[in-house]
Amino acid sequence: MQRIILPFFLIALVIAALAAAPAQAAAKPAPPSITVDADGKVLATPDLANLTLEVETQAATATAAGQQNAQTAAQVLKALKKALGPQDHIRTLGYRLLPVYSAPKKSAPPAIKAYRAVNRLEVKVMDVNRLGAVIDTALKSGASRINGPYWSFSRIEELQRQAAVEAFKRARSLAEALAQAAGVKIKRMEQITTGLGFVQPRLAKANYAAKALASTPIAAGEEAIRAHVRVIFLVSP
Repeated sequence: MQRIILPFFLIALVIAALAAAPAQAAAKPAPPSITVDADGKVLATPDLANLTLEVETQAATATAAGQQNAQTAAQVLKALKKALGPQDHIRTLGYRLLPVYSAPKKSAPPAIKAYRAVNRLEVKVMDVNRLGAVIDTALKSGASRINGPYWSFSRIEELQRQAAVEAFKRARSLAEALAQAAGVKIKRMEQITTGLGFVQPRLAKANYAAKALASTPIAAGEEAIRAHVRVIFLVSP
């Protein structure tokens, strides 16, 4: 009977030792460190812009409203393609054909008095210097409404890297100041995590009506691209 029990006893001892090893490792104190958070930013002028255009027509019948809209939209597209550069883009975002109702009366429900067709287009301008001319062309060729511009950057990844590097420099400087105040020295960097701020395309405060025929001035201005880092530095006495 002992020949059978002894091997199982030894196996149990081995399992217990293996289970105790991680617990002993976890109990080992972490090395002294300093954790700092810092933000960085760079300023840049947007070099891309998006516009949304609407071509709106209204007629007594759905067919007439659709036909008028198709003619005007084709006219706008033809004019814009001449005004846009080779790298610019234009596309259709959506099309709507809706009934227009008369005002309700007590004696009768609202009745359809006309139909309205709306064609929405998006224009991406790769050179903001042409933006004013593009807006003027769209209005003169039949666009009913223009929203934008929505600013963005062609080199956003490079700008985000610069912002992250700036954030790390500030984190390092802060850690060194804290280490000096605490009477310790920074040995090395242990860990770094970063978060890049999403740059939401910014809408300029502008809405252009079809009656605006004067030349349209456009100024992009500077935008801030931001990044955040958290860095852990190991320290020693």
